[in-house]
Parts: sequence; structure tokens; C-alpha cells
Amino acid sequence: MKKERIYSEVLAMLNDRVDYKSITLLEVARRCDMGKSTIYEYFSSKDEMIFNSMIYYLNNMVKFFSESFNVTDFYGSLKTYIRAVMISMKGNYWMVMPWTFTDNYSSFLIEEDAKVVDNMLHKCQKIIYTLFTTILEKGQEEGEIGEVVESNVKFAFNALILSITEKMDKNLDVTSDDVEKFISDLCDCIVKQMK
Repeated sequence: MKKERIYSEVLAMLNDRVDYKSITLLEVARRCDMGKSTIYEYFSSKDEMIFNSMIYYLNNMVKFFSESFNVTDFYGSLKTYIRAVMISMKGNYWMVMPWTFTDNYSSFLIEEDAKVVDNMLHKCQKIIYTLFTTILEKGQEEGEIGEVVESNVKFAFNALILSITEKMDKNLDVTSDDVEKFISDLCDCIVKQMK
């Protein structure tokens, strides 16, 4: 549990776009109400702590979007998917948009670790995109949308991410009525785009 608490604090700092130099073992220990020696029980350096925090999170995202997400009916799956992407972006924006991590942090990691993280980020993004395609194919099968063509899927996916990005706020309550309406409206827009 302590390790997960450390991961959570490191990820929160990354998502807040804290300067890399400010993410220290001492600061993470303070945020976790632990001694610095406790952090050293798990990690030998700051870079190892940050790298492992990201890999932990990305592995969980890969598992969720590729294994735990069941596409049932089109509208229900699409709404669940949009909410899941919103929660992921709220938790760690750089996971959905890998280049934001590359721009802000990858230069601080050793080359090998940076490549691993970059590959994982792009794998996550590909899985998120592939799941979106699968949901649209379900919509086509149910007769809710027209033929699923790659260029249209890319356009709809980018429009979806852009819409969510504009809506996102650190304090956004993804269970609010406002968000429910936003998700319903976004579903309607996707259906119109894919007719």
C-alpha cells in the first residue's frame, strides 16, 4: 500500500506539471506522510521512483482499456468510454497525449527509461483509439451509424479528445449532471459525424 501511495503522489505532481527538479524524494515523502528512508526502501533514486510510478499507471491503463472494458451496446459503451477517457485525462493528461510527457519530462530520464515510457504511452494511446474503433463498429452493426472508415474514425476520435480537453478542469466532477449532459451531447455529435 505504501508503494501505491508513493505512485499516486508522484503521478499527481506530474499531472500538475510540477517542475521535474521539484519532484524530490523528500517532497514525495512529505506528501505521503512518510520518512525519506521509507521511500529509499522502495527506490534507490528519484528517477527510479518516477519511472516506476509511470509504468505502474500505464500498465493499469493498458489493462483497463484492453482487458476490463466490455463493449456491449453502442450507446452504453460509448458513454462509458467517454467517461473513462475523461477520468484518465483528469488523472494524467499526458497518458492520452503522449507528446505532453515527452515535451515536459522525458529529457530528464535516462535514454532507456524514456524509450520505455514513450513506447508505453503510445501503446496506451493506440489501445484507447482501437477501443473507440471497436465501439463504432458496434454502432455500425446496430445500425446507429454508417460505415466505419478509418479517416472518419480518426476525425471523430480527434474531435472527441479535443472536446474533452476543452471541458476538462482539475476539479471537474465526472459524475455531475453537467458532465452527463456533455457526454450525451458528445455521443450525439459522434453519431452525426459517423452517419
